[in-house]
Amino acid sequence: SFGSFFINEKQTRTVSVVNQGDFNFDFIWKRPASRYVTISPESGTCKKGTKVEFELTYLPIAEHKLKNYKATFSIISGPSYEFKLEGESRKPGIKLNYNKVDFGPCFVMRQPMPKIITLEMRNEDDTAITIESIFEKKAHMDIQFAPGQVLLPFRDNGEVLKVPIIFTPREIMKYQENVTFDFNGIYKMDIPLIGEGIPMILELTKPEDQILD
Repeated sequence: SFGSFFINEKQTRTVSVVNQGDFNFDFIWKRPASRYVTISPESGTCKKGTKVEFELTYLPIAEHKLKNYKATFSIISGPSYEFKLEGESRKPGIKLNYNKVDFGPCFVMRQPMPKIITLEMRNEDDTAITIESIFEKKAHMDIQFAPGQVLLPFRDNGEVLKVPIIFTPREIMKYQENVTFDFNGIYKMDIPLIGEGIPMILELTKPEDQILD
């Protein structure tokens, strides 16, 4: 069994075959096609008195369940041995309070006034998860995120990681950026950041007050 693990994690099991006979034998692995399972070597010769080691690798790049997958090691003109492979891959159990951060319309002022929205992350998995952010600071957008963050399971200590995102529009225009969060170095999540700079228009409550002596 490969067990349960995160997607893009490589799981490998080693199988050793020893030839204790008096003759060499040829072998071949027979198995269903799978883009996530590889066996190396898949065929060859095991010389007498030697050992051949095989690597059975499971590397899913998406959520996947490997169940009742049968790989057969066959000795040419000899016996066959069946292996049942099982495993399951999953995304890191990170929950966010926003899948998109929308600042909406914000006034462009001579003295810039930033608007802050806090992105919250919670680890609902059963193991600690490391988090890195991939974002280049801009004059209009910044993210307060220290590198090398480790988020423990929420059920253990109720920890929530708070990430302030700061929007300071400098021009009258629509803004769109993306921040990428990397979990355990194997899974990435993109969060769109949008906002709009709008002009500040002041209107008098009484139009007759627009002319002053």
